[in-house]
Amino acid sequence: MATTFTQAQGAISSSILNLGTLASGTYIASSALDLTATIPLDKTIQVECVPSTTPTGNKKLWVFAQFSLDNSSFGTGPTSGTTTTDEEDLHYIGYVPCNSTATHRKFFSLQGLPVARYVKLICKNDMGVALTSGNVYWADITSVGT
Repeated sequence: MATTFTQAQGAISSSILNLGTLASGTYIASSALDLTATIPLDKTIQVECVPSTTPTGNKKLWVFAQFSLDNSSFGTGPTSGTTTTDEEDLHYIGYVPCNSTATHRKFFSLQGLPVARYVKLICKNDMGVALTSGNVYWADITSVGT
């Protein structure tokens, strides 16, 4: 008898990270997010942002993660301010290209990154201008097998 394996997407969360009016060159991190003892197969991450004026320079909003097994010892790397020291220690998720003042929205996955119970999502504004607004949301991807 063959086994059928499918994936199901859970409901989208309320905002897990409000980017507000994040200044250019600045990092911001979510609080520690508990994936629970039954870690989902994946998380779909939705990042949206609105630049205050036409972006200049790199025109990107970077998305990173930090992980912890115990909700105490997280990986290193910047989570606030503008100092880029140890940025390479963060786990790269992707970036949202921002070439205009429109609302920019892009989706990402945690798949392929380390599996740990706790995670912090980190964004870095590399647009050359501040944001007008922005938020990060996510939804579980779980298995449905028969």
